[in-house]
Amino acid sequence: MKRFILISATIELLAGIVLFFAPQVVPDLAQGPGSHMAMGRMYGAAALGLSIFAFQVWRNFDSEKLIQVFLSSFLIFHLTVFIAMISSFMAGVFATPGAALLHLILAIVTAYYLFKNNLADVSRAKKAFIAAGMVIGTFGLLISLLPNLLHQAGLHPDYADAKEYDLKGKKALVITTSHGVLNAPGETTGDPTGVFASEMTVPYYEFLDAGMEVDVASIKGGEIPIDPQSFLFMIKSPADKRYLADEIFQQKVKNSLKIDDLDFTRYDAIWMAGGWGAAYDLGQSEVLGEKVSEAYYAQTPIIGSVCHGALGLIQARDTLGNFLITGRTMTGVTDKQLQELGITVTPLHPETELRKLGVNFISKTGNQDIFQTITAIDEERRFVTGQNQNSGHETAQKMMGIIAEKSSKPILD
Repeated sequence: MKRFILISATIELLAGIVLFFAPQVVPDLAQGPGSHMAMGRMYGAAALGLSIFAFQVWRNFDSEKLIQVFLSSFLIFHLTVFIAMISSFMAGVFATPGAALLHLILAIVTAYYLFKNNLADVSRAKKAFIAAGMVIGTFGLLISLLPNLLHQAGLHPDYADAKEYDLKGKKALVITTSHGVLNAPGETTGDPTGVFASEMTVPYYEFLDAGMEVDVASIKGGEIPIDPQSFLFMIKSPADKRYLADEIFQQKVKNSLKIDDLDFTRYDAIWMAGGWGAAYDLGQSEVLGEKVSEAYYAQTPIIGSVCHGALGLIQARDTLGNFLITGRTMTGVTDKQLQELGITVTPLHPETELRKLGVNFISKTGNQDIFQTITAIDEERRFVTGQNQNSGHETAQKMMGIIAEKSSKPILD
């Protein structure tokens, strides 16, 4: 144990010196915003302090109480740094999870010595029981923190520039898929899928809270399939939780309108939600393409999409028969995100299809694109598109901003 304390002290001393005095030598910190450098220095200061403490424990190794304090404090330190670094890795701050894994290893070794030091006289059976409890407790803590970790990494981010709009008298239409099976072309069975819940619920409540009347439609009408993974505890968004307690919205989803029966030109905002199901029917619907074209030429509607919802735009054509979105700046879920999630069997991929039609496709990328987000507004300010499931708030807000500007409606904040 004494050797481990010396090794720990040396590691923290070296890390502290580098990160406190010269964080710019770490490429991941130097290439990021200034806040990354500041966080690096904060970690460096903590590491320096802990290294001094560790050297003191090493020099006074005969003090049982000091060893206990050291082991307890270092275990907490390594676990919290591991969680913070894993979160930062997922958010794209660090290129590899190596530093996080190092802290996890040090936490495990620290826990071993803490366990051994405190339970020297305990029976083997009781040791096994306590060890199992520690493992279960640690994993339970990590699981309980998972929703917050994913949020901090970038999942369902809050939109910092959100405004409170007054759009009473305006109408919005939220359109989703009717396809509920994740399967390869030609197959009829597979995992259940559909619309990704937050890509429907987030814009719905953005529009509703602005005073708009909101209709919900789908390609075939009737009950909309919702991807069950949307409601996993670590993925579920606040808007999803609100939906699950909202009987009115649930009835709209259960009895969605059929797009064939709607006049898109009567709406001020038209939103196309994504999810895996959208890859099977939004881009294949000639009716949807025609109605998007009608809405565009009616001048009033602002047309938006998020993630796979962008596929709902690829059938729209101008009066000469050319694709309506060619040359426009847009976004949608990236091919990289689909590959990272391991789901490429779907018939249409938004980035691929948009690029085929000559769209100026923009996106953000990172270690995992699922934690990235960007919203694009085309040059005419008629199409507002969001990259993925994280883009709902910003995209809906920017759509409402354009509507408010065109109608001279006030912004309340």
